[in-house]
Parts: sequence; C-alpha cells; structure tokens
Amino acid sequence: MKEQLKAALQNIAEGDTASIAMTAEQLKQLPRTAEGLFDTSTVDSDFYEAARWVYPVYAAYETECNKKEDYPDLLNQMRLIDRKYGEEPGDLPRTARFLDLFIHTIDNVSPQLYEYYREMADIFKARLKEAIQTYYHNGRFVCKDGSVQEEIEGMIRSAVKRACENYVLLGEKYQEYQ
Repeated sequence: MKEQLKAALQNIAEGDTASIAMTAEQLKQLPRTAEGLFDTSTVDSDFYEAARWVYPVYAAYETECNKKEDYPDLLNQMRLIDRKYGEEPGDLPRTARFLDLFIHTIDNVSPQLYEYYREMADIFKARLKEAIQTYYHNGRFVCKDGSVQEEIEGMIRSAVKRACENYVLLGEKYQEYQ
C-alpha cells in the first residue's frame, strides 16, 4: 500500500483526483486504533513513516473530492498524532517524520477553512521550535548521540523550506534551518 500512497501523492501534484479518490477510499477502510487513528501498520511498521504517506493523501482527498466533509476527523487525527508524539520519547528521525507528515498534510488542507489549517500550522510551528531547541547545534540537526544523519536532516530542512514557501512560516525567520 505504501507504493500506492506514494503514487497517489505524485498524482496529487499532477491534479489527478480520480486516483486520489480510489486510494483514499482504501485508506478510509483501514481499521482504527482505540484512540481513533488509522491503523497504519499495513503501510509501515513505523507509525510516523506510514503517517507521512497516509495523511497527506487523506487530506487531499477531503479537500479535492469529498467537499471537506471529514475535515473534523482529519483534524482530530492530527491532534491525536501530536499528542502521541508528545507522549513518546523523542529522537531526531521521529521528529523529522512528524514534521514531514504535518507540512505535507497542511499543503493539502484548504486555507479557506482557516481554523483547521491554522491549528495544524500551529502544531507544526510548535514542534519545529522544540526540534530546533533540542537538535539544532552548530548549524546542523544532530541526533542526541552527536551523530548527523544526512537523510533525516534533509527531511527537516525540506519541511522547513516547504513551510516557508507556503507561508506557514516566515522565510526570513527560518532561513538558516532550510
């Protein structure tokens, strides 16, 4: 299913709503956890890795195909993900996946429904600030053991850059983190 989600994200970029709808209907059939999150274990064993693919597609479907009817469910799931993130012990790879998940989901939410868009943007900003305070040292995003993982650092920098390009963040304020 992960490959299908990756293809759906590519189709989103190309404006192919038919394939988005097909994939999203399969997503909506996923079982839910006790909290109400999609059970993404069939996509990837790492929840945040799976969520990076699931939730942007779900948001695009709700925006483009479903007339934003399930935005309350989407926002509730994003709140639950944020709570889950805050309750677990932190590490840089998980943080990178969380930020990537949120910015790509925000990209697919209509800013016209301001309260939904804004709440997700606020969560993204708050978690990015935490990540900068915790992991940013001497111009690099560094793991707690002092190592630098290029792919993970690139994921964070890409999320920051995308957030600046889409005016979720002020580019001047976050330029050094891009």
